[in-house]
Amino acid sequence: MNKNFLYGDITVRFLKQVQFGPDDKVVLDLGCGTGFAFDELHGEFVRRDMRGIGVDPAEGMLQIAIEKYAGDARFSFHDGSFERIPLPDRSVDKLISTLALHWVKSLDVAVQEMRRVIRDTGSIDVFMIARDDGANFKKAIVNALKKHLTFSQIIKTAGLVQRVTATELERAFTPFRERFEVKATQFTDVVYGSFDDHMKWWKARSTPVIAEVEDKQQFMVDLRRELEALDHGSGIPFDTAYLWLKVTSRT
Repeated sequence: MNKNFLYGDITVRFLKQVQFGPDDKVVLDLGCGTGFAFDELHGEFVRRDMRGIGVDPAEGMLQIAIEKYAGDARFSFHDGSFERIPLPDRSVDKLISTLALHWVKSLDVAVQEMRRVIRDTGSIDVFMIARDDGANFKKAIVNALKKHLTFSQIIKTAGLVQRVTATELERAFTPFRERFEVKATQFTDVVYGSFDDHMKWWKARSTPVIAEVEDKQQFMVDLRRELEALDHGSGIPFDTAYLWLKVTSRT
């Protein structure tokens, strides 16, 4: 539902710019979900004779990916996470990740695991949301939440995602600096859509945010009122801010 709006569109743009080298034979997609990245890059995998490994902790999405690629031995999928990658040491040539790293419980542990599986000649491309992603959009959500939750409950929901700046992300990848160049770049954009357009992606991510809201139906009414107040003719704006982390070997 979200493939052609907001994060779906941005993710496709990111994937089209990922570069593969002649020695990239094993590509790991961390937080692979339903295999969206492999869908977009399938032709590249065939041309370069690469093998794709998808890892994700969400059983439902992982099962979709497994069934989708059941007849293609080039791709395999495994239960796991950033903090628990089910692969041997130094077994990956290229690591990619789209819109997943900001969900980890421990960024430091995730970085150590990525360093463990990536070869010294490998590279990493990570696409994730930045700290101030949707800052104005989220103000409207908080205004709606104020009618249903206490201040402490709202603060608790704000801590569910790892929000970092480009500088903080580079600092987290310090374990790579001995053999790799590490560069994080922030990009911004504004995407406009209707309330229903936005709800297609937001509902999928909102369960932890509104878990303690008792009257969810009234909350959605209040949320629609707050968001539609942002529409000044072009649609409801979402001010995206996202990071592209590139880790490249010095070897």
